[in-house]
Amino acid sequence: MGIALLSRDIWCDVAFSHPEIPTRLKDAHRAHGNNARNIVCVVIDILRATTNIAMILENGCSAIYPCASPEMALELAQILRQRHGAEKIFLGGEQDGKPIEGFDGGNSPLEYTRRRISGKSLILSTSNGTKTLSAVKSCGEIFTAAFVNITATAERVASILLANPNQSLLIACSGREGTYCEEDAVGAGILLDILQKNLEKLEFSDTARAALRIAHGAEENLGKMLFHSWWGRHLSSLGLDEDISFCARKDITNTVPRLEDGIIKST
Repeated sequence: MGIALLSRDIWCDVAFSHPEIPTRLKDAHRAHGNNARNIVCVVIDILRATTNIAMILENGCSAIYPCASPEMALELAQILRQRHGAEKIFLGGEQDGKPIEGFDGGNSPLEYTRRRISGKSLILSTSNGTKTLSAVKSCGEIFTAAFVNITATAERVASILLANPNQSLLIACSGREGTYCEEDAVGAGILLDILQKNLEKLEFSDTARAALRIAHGAEENLGKMLFHSWWGRHLSSLGLDEDISFCARKDITNTVPRLEDGIIKST
């Protein structure tokens, strides 16, 4: 990547689930005095929200509106359809891995093709990923990452930290129902590994060091790891093996989704 080395330690932390995020924001303040606006945040939900978000934008979607609940998504859909026309607004999401009744689509990275989504906006509500995006909305810069765009996202974050080394980094894993999940921790570890190869003097929290260790070796067979994970087994039981295999693909897009003012767009 060719990024110059930094001379100041940069605090790097990982939240393994969205309920941990308030504690991680406090830790950033304790470590370097950073408030939320001084924190660059990367949200990860490998199976499947952030994989889906990257591919939806790659396929030409104009904007994604993440909603923490299906009820919020339905309310927003009604407002935006009245404003822009029903044909321009898609409503997608899942609960417990299953499409939501009455929505236009689910949470599969395979269903939002360029022909279906290009030039349109998507309102998205998922079990874990969109809740996590809501939890980090006070952070200064917010991106989403999955295996499909992990290197591009790491390079974007590195460039921001290089330009302003007084910021901290928080990787917010979506987890599963408020608890830890392996695949998001592996994603966090891979992202941190890329960063430490390009930026000097990163200071890691306990959870950041744990994520690096968890990711060690997993990159050799991401598909196997996903299929063996708890949520992977659940999705497989729903007949979604193709989705799982797709989510294991690494660096197939350079799209870096960014959340600003409640809207995710490609940068």
